[in-house]
Amino acid sequence: MALSKTAQFIQSRVEVKWWTTHSVIYVNRDEPNVVVKAESIWIDGVPYGKAALAMDTSNLLRREHAIYQALGDDNPYITRCLGLVEDDKGDAIALRLELAPKDNLRHFIRDSPEGPPMRRRLEMAAAFADCVVYLHSRKVIWGDLSTRNTLVFEDNSFKICDFADSALGDTYPKFGNHTYEARYCPAMPYEEVEKLSMLQRELFALGSAVYEITEWKAPYSHVEEEEIDDFVEQGNKPEIAEDNVARDIIRRCWDFGYDSAQDVSMDLAALCSTVSEE
Repeated sequence: MALSKTAQFIQSRVEVKWWTTHSVIYVNRDEPNVVVKAESIWIDGVPYGKAALAMDTSNLLRREHAIYQALGDDNPYITRCLGLVEDDKGDAIALRLELAPKDNLRHFIRDSPEGPPMRRRLEMAAAFADCVVYLHSRKVIWGDLSTRNTLVFEDNSFKICDFADSALGDTYPKFGNHTYEARYCPAMPYEEVEKLSMLQRELFALGSAVYEITEWKAPYSHVEEEEIDDFVEQGNKPEIAEDNVARDIIRRCWDFGYDSAQDVSMDLAALCSTVSEE
C-alpha cells in the first residue's frame, strides 16, 4: 500500500531509528550526525504522531537532561547530550544526542553471531563495568542498565545512554516508571524484587550485562519474548556455559555478593589479564 502524503513528507525529512516505550529516536536529514529523542517526531515545530504510553514528556526530558548535565560533557563513557529543545511555550519537547553509527550493543551482538575471542569479550565487559562505575561516582544509578542502552561507535568503542528514569542523588532519589527490562531483573517474584535496594538491582543487572557480553547472547534468548516476565518471576536464571571464565563474577552479581560496580570492574580486569588473546 502506498504511503500517505503525510508519511511521505515525514520520510523525506527524518529517518526513524527506533521506538522506545515512550519515545521515538530519529535523525533529521539536514543534521545527519545528531539523533533526536522525543515523544513525537517534530518537523518545523509541528509534532507528527505520538508514542504509546507517553507520560509527561517535558518533565521526563528535563529529568534526563539534568542527569546528562550531572554526568558532564564529552565523557568517554557517556553518549554526548547536545542540548534540550523547547517549544514556543517553554515546554521541553526533545533531546539532541550524538549519533552512534553502529546501533546498540545488543544488536551488534545479534548481528555478529560468531563473536570475538573471550579475551576481547572480557575487555568489553570490563569497559561496560567502568561506564557503570563512572555513573555511580556521579551519584547516578542507571535504573535501566542494558546493552540496549549502550551505543556502538565506528571504532567498536561504546557509550551508554538513556537516563530518563535514572536516580540522581537527592535531586531524583528514586527511579522513574520505566526501569530494567525483564531479562535483567532478579529471578524472583516481583514483590521480592521491590524489597531490594536500587544498588542491589543495579549490580544484578550489571551481572546480566557481563553475561550477555561474555556469552554473546541476551539472557533468556531461548524464551519467547512474551513469556520472559513469567519465566523470570518463577525463579529461572539464565544458564551460564561451563567454559565461560566469567561465570563466578556473573553468579556473584546475581547472588548480590558485590557492594559496588568498582569491585565488579576490578574482578573483570584481573580475570582478563589471565586469559590469552586467542
